Amino acid sequence: MESHNFFIYPKFDLKDMVSCQGYGFDFPGRVDPYELIRPILARLPLLMIFYGNEGDVLSINQEVTTHLGWDTGDLLSRDLLSQCFPDPETQRQFRYWMLHPPLGWQEIPCHSAHGQVLEMIWAFVRFPNGEGLVCGYNVTDAKLTQSALLETSDRYALLTRGMNDGVWDWNLITDETFYSSRWKALLGYQDHEIGNRIDDWLRLIHPQDAERVKLNLTLHVRGQTPHFHQEFRIQHRNGSYRWALARGLVLRDAYGKAYRVAGSLTDLTEHRLAEAQLLHDALHDSLTGLANRTLLFDRIEQAVRHGRRRPDYKFAILFIDIDRFKVINDSLGHSCGDVILIELGQRLQRIVRPHDTVARIGGDEFVILLDDINGNNDALGVCDRIHCELNTPFLLKEQQIMLRVSIGVATRTANVEKAENYLRNADIAMYRAKLAGGSCYQVFSEEMHVMARDRLSLEVGLQQALERDEFTLHYQPIYCLKDNHLYGFEALIRWQHPTEGLLSPERFIPLAEETSLIVPIGDWVLWQVCRDLQRWQEQYPQHSFCVNVNLSNRQLMHPSLVEQVLAALEQTQVPPESLHLEITESVGMDKPEQVRDILLALKAHGLKLSMDDFGTGYSSLSYLTNLPIDSLKVDRSFVKLITETNQQHSVIDAILSLAKGLNLEVVAEGVEHAYQVIRLRELGCDYAQGYYFSRPLTREQVDQLLVERYRA
Repeated sequence: MESHNFFIYPKFDLKDMVSCQGYGFDFPGRVDPYELIRPILARLPLLMIFYGNEGDVLSINQEVTTHLGWDTGDLLSRDLLSQCFPDPETQRQFRYWMLHPPLGWQEIPCHSAHGQVLEMIWAFVRFPNGEGLVCGYNVTDAKLTQSALLETSDRYALLTRGMNDGVWDWNLITDETFYSSRWKALLGYQDHEIGNRIDDWLRLIHPQDAERVKLNLTLHVRGQTPHFHQEFRIQHRNGSYRWALARGLVLRDAYGKAYRVAGSLTDLTEHRLAEAQLLHDALHDSLTGLANRTLLFDRIEQAVRHGRRRPDYKFAILFIDIDRFKVINDSLGHSCGDVILIELGQRLQRIVRPHDTVARIGGDEFVILLDDINGNNDALGVCDRIHCELNTPFLLKEQQIMLRVSIGVATRTANVEKAENYLRNADIAMYRAKLAGGSCYQVFSEEMHVMARDRLSLEVGLQQALERDEFTLHYQPIYCLKDNHLYGFEALIRWQHPTEGLLSPERFIPLAEETSLIVPIGDWVLWQVCRDLQRWQEQYPQHSFCVNVNLSNRQLMHPSLVEQVLAALEQTQVPPESLHLEITESVGMDKPEQVRDILLALKAHGLKLSMDDFGTGYSSLSYLTNLPIDSLKVDRSFVKLITETNQQHSVIDAILSLAKGLNLEVVAEGVEHAYQVIRLRELGCDYAQGYYFSRPLTREQVDQLLVERYRA
């Protein structure tokens, strides 16, 4: 009689048993079954224990000693069950199954020789001859893996619930897609409102972005990109579009075939809005909301590039600067000045077309880019409209403020290729408008550029002139008209320019005023005059004469003026009455009280004060009488009116009468003829200077003059 037996053992993946593998055996007659299958047992990954009719162990395979750590002799000489199963109840159960094999696999932990508890499953087989076989399979690693997998799965579930991003998982085999609750919530949907297909996502993407997203996702699945990373707009449940970032990674099997793509979805809307705000702030003026210099340059560069493609294309730059804006700020305060800047920007925007650019590039400077105009007349027409618009006053603190602006215009020319050059040209033209009196416009010409370049060169040289000791003083004598004695001198600065030669003050003093260099230059003049006076008075102590020094507006209002004057006098030991300080009629008219206090401080220390160029300004009689001055200087323009045939000199008569009424001495400037001297003497003028008496003299020429007059 033949018997048929089958040995079956399981195969596990990371979680469950996925298959079984076995062998079938026939045992003919009384052949020892173990002897027949011994070669096979040696190759099976199972623990095999052969036992006799009474459950005693007959033999074991190598897997038993490998997994349990017992030597074969130990296991055969001792009670195997007591070694592997210390618990008596487990021993009894195991022995019972050996004699009465149950169906299927039984899970019974087993102790190894090292004290480790192994997770094991067992199968029991009973042969016809009463002997049997126990097959064991070590599932410890599988159990640990399964536990770790369950823990990871729990952690993943917790992560998807707690993370701010949405999670998606696309099964390429089944074409099913998992969307986490957070993924759906980002778009305003409940769990049941989104299906499980990839199209449930893709159909929500903005039409302009959808093809790009699909293409990049397809390329990643095909292995043409290392990862999927795409920003796009996606429709919210409320109909609006939000910005999102999808990231994903494809999973492939052992053969490289993609079977799954998983990733996340991030809401970028707030980030995009913040980026947009940052970009707006970077390109716009914070006060007015107009374009700033950066955005303006970009627009001008675009216009320049457009001009290269279209030779007939024209544009214009209008550089606008508010006239006397500092007066508004100083009198009303900077907050009121800001209100005016904001309203001016709004008015300029209303004047131009929507595609033109209005920018504020700093302070009270505005620039307009007129795009695609027909010609210069269009730009000039905008200038006229700006001036017309400003005829309407600005209402501020119940006051009506009239604003005037100077405008420089630069239009497109083929030889200008850079945005900064157009802005520079318009700025130069605006400066010329300022020089013309303001409240007007000037169109840039190349001659203006040459003048501006020369002016810049002059400014650079002026900054170095003091360090290089390039300034010098000339002195023009002042004579007493009664007896023709030398009354004193007026100090006149000259600049010995290294390349242009000797420059008169008309060439550089206005520039020094603008750049604030007039203060250190004025200090140099003051100290040099005192040193020269000291030397001359030491040489001629029996003769007294004075030197007149001009004070600019900036120098007069400088906080250290009085201190500088007194320091120069003290160090050189020059008597204060020998130094006469001249101010012009218009100096400090906007701050009369402050000017008066400064002059009183100088007067208190014994200095003489004179008003220069009298009659050319706009001072009132009350302003004049309020200042502690000692003399008036009649401007040369009035002296020129005295001719041999003209005996009517009403202006000079009025000035002299006013001076005498105020007990002031009078000095006439620009006297060039003898008949002028005679007439001025007849009118009661005290002193005079001009080419009739002498041109301005160098220091050496003054030395010679003094020798001739006092040592003859």
